[in-house]
This record gives sequence, structure tokens and C-alpha cells, in this order.
Amino acid sequence: MIFCSLPVVRTFTRCDASVLALARDVVIVASSGRGTDSIDIAAATARGIVVVNNPGFGPIPVSEQAIAFMLALSRNLIFTNQTMRTGAGWQHRVAQNYLQVHERTLGVVGLGAIGSEMTRKCIAAFRMRVLVYDPYVPASKAEALGATMVSTLDEVLERSDVVSMHPELNDQTRGMIGEPQLRRMKRTAFLINTARGKVVQQSALVRALTERWIAGAALDVYEDEPPAPGNPLYQCDNLIMSPHIAGLTEEAVHGMSLSTAKQILQALSGERPPHIVNPEAWGAAWARVKSLNFQI
Repeated sequence: MIFCSLPVVRTFTRCDASVLALARDVVIVASSGRGTDSIDIAAATARGIVVVNNPGFGPIPVSEQAIAFMLALSRNLIFTNQTMRTGAGWQHRVAQNYLQVHERTLGVVGLGAIGSEMTRKCIAAFRMRVLVYDPYVPASKAEALGATMVSTLDEVLERSDVVSMHPELNDQTRGMIGEPQLRRMKRTAFLINTARGKVVQQSALVRALTERWIAGAALDVYEDEPPAPGNPLYQCDNLIMSPHIAGLTEEAVHGMSLSTAKQILQALSGERPPHIVNPEAWGAAWARVKSLNFQI
């Protein structure tokens, strides 16, 4: 088996046209997770290379991370922990510093698998009112979860106490949260992004946080990953940050690893993998497998 015939791409690894051109016998490129934005799918398709991902493992861990962010922001846990360690915690026992999410309004942007799981959990656990914006799914999907579909992003931003981002990254969602959108949010509201960093414009968010257009935010993903040491996000005292680990639980990584390995073996043995992102490339990839005479 030729090693270069099956690249596996993790979050920070780029697999672009120049990489693919170096390995003439590539049959399959596998993402280690669900996202494929680090893979040049058009270049792979042009070379007859199938790209596969591993969906279905993110809804539970990523929704749990988003909820953890929501609770940490509402209860001001980072500040509380810091003041306790300096001996000043008892001086900040002021009710206005701490909120409860029970029966408040959650805005969910993107009602895919993760957005749906976030919606379900927040309704069941906290009896939250959930407003959903996703122009690509029917209102009946939100209604089945107990949520309300709204027709515009502005309505979600204006009415929500917490806005949780769960869209795909594409031409329509890239930079969808900028200064006009952040200014529409309540001054007491929180923004959470566990989707893709480029759906939120970083410069606008920094300004919104430093000038207190919104109360706070939490990010697991960033425009540039990892953020440079001097990134202005680090100076925002009302921002919680984590290093793109929302989906990296032991259970999820185990499942994704097995799925990745299985799909690679399927492709190299001539069996069509179940999660091909560019199905039009399968014919050429299978022809290459036969010509190379792989032994699995």
C-alpha cells in the first residue's frame, strides 16, 4: 500500500491543489472530522480523488460545549474564579453580575444536526424559548423540536438573550456576523460560536466586546487558527476562548477515527464509502484503485 494514496487531513492541515499534485496515485482524502474546508475539493475532483468526511459525531460534544459557554457567561464564572483566587471573590456577590438562562430566549443560527441538538437540550433542560434562523430548512423542523423559525437573521439577533452559531461555512455565511449584526443584539446578550471562525468578523466582534455593544462572547473557532499571540481577542475581558476543541471528546474522536479508517479501507477495496463529499469523483478513483492493484 502506498502511503501517499490516502492522506488524512486534520483541522490545521491544508490539502490543496499543490499537495495533491505531488502524489499521482492518490485515491482518497479523508477529513478527520466532519469539516472539509481545509481540503480543496474542486482540485481533488478534477484529479479523480474522492473526499470523505465523518458526520454524526459532533452534535453531542459541540452542543455540550456551547451550553458550557452559555452557563459560564451567564454566571460570570471566569471572573468569579479569578476574584476568588485573588481573595476578592466575596466583594463581588452582587446579583446583577449573575444571570439565569431558565426561560430566556436562545437564538440558534443554523438548524443542522448540532443546532438541532442545541435546541433540544436547551428546551428540555432550561425551558428556553428558541428562535431559529436557517433559510435552508423548513419551519416544520424547528416546530418539531419545540422552537420557532423566523424569517430573518435580524429577528434572531434582536430578540435573543443568547445567540449560538451553528451554520455551515459557505459563501452565504462567511462573515455573516459583522458590525451591523452585532449592533442589533441586546446589550445584555451573549454570542457563542462553535461552528467556523469565519462566520464571525473578528474585528467587529473585538469592537463589540470592548465598547460593550454586547455583554460577552465565547469562541471555540477563529478567523485564523491558531490566533497569533498579539491577537486583540486576548485583550477582551468579556470573552471566553477555547482552542477549537468542542468536538474533541474521547468518545467523538474514537468514533471519527474508526469511521475514517473504515472509509479508507472501503475505498481501497473498491467499496463506495458512505460519506463521499464529491461523489462525481468515485468512478475515476475506483478506476485508479483497480489499476494500482491494492491489496487490502
